[in-house]
Amino acid sequence: MTTRLHCRECGWHPEFRRKRASRHQCLGAPVAEIRPPWWSRMWTSLWTTRSGDSAGDTEVGVGDRTGDGELVDACGNRIQWAALAAHHAETTRRARAAMVDIVRAGYQIGPPPYGYRALRIRVTDPTGHSKLRAVLVPDWHTAAVVKQIFIWRADHGLKFAVIAARLNSDPGQYPAPVPNTRWTAQAVRRIVANVKYTGRQVWARTIAGRPAPVEQWVTSAPKAHEPLVDERTFHQAQPKRVAGGGGHDSGV
Repeated sequence: MTTRLHCRECGWHPEFRRKRASRHQCLGAPVAEIRPPWWSRMWTSLWTTRSGDSAGDTEVGVGDRTGDGELVDACGNRIQWAALAAHHAETTRRARAAMVDIVRAGYQIGPPPYGYRALRIRVTDPTGHSKLRAVLVPDWHTAAVVKQIFIWRADHGLKFAVIAARLNSDPGQYPAPVPNTRWTAQAVRRIVANVKYTGRQVWARTIAGRPAPVEQWVTSAPKAHEPLVDERTFHQAQPKRVAGGGGHDSGV
């Protein structure tokens, strides 16, 4: 919110960014008014009135339309919703493209997975701009826990619930992903299914909260960061497909 002087008689107010404002010539006394920020005024202008309404008519909601189905603002100007939708689509596309470039370059987005810590480094893009990026480096304590989980799963064939019980038997040696909590079969499953432990960055594994097909994932080149398991061990640890069906063995 900003405060400025304003005359309700003639509409006078000091011009912004000018050291010496023009003098007020009206006999009315300027009063101080509070102006909302520009983005608030922009959205307020989207409240519409019917085309042809007089100045004294009351305002109506955004759902009101003119006879030809067009929305108009309080001044009678047609609101270009198609242009707003196109602008939103373009900004969304640019944001996704930027995320894809970051992931394919091997940098971490968001909190690091269990077994890693994020190391922030400064990189220079082709345009010469310097930016901070995060790379994954192993955490010596929790990285050993991840390796042990894959050994139990791939080499011994233990189920997720059994692995969780073993981890909970020694919290000091096997700290849980979230402090002051216990290991669960779901937590073990998430670690086993995380491709980042093979040294690749991956993004867009879900769409609207649901798993996305593997071919739609955005991945980086191999060895983007130090892997905790090799590709063979990772694939052996995954739940096996049920024979004669399209599902997976739960492994619980």
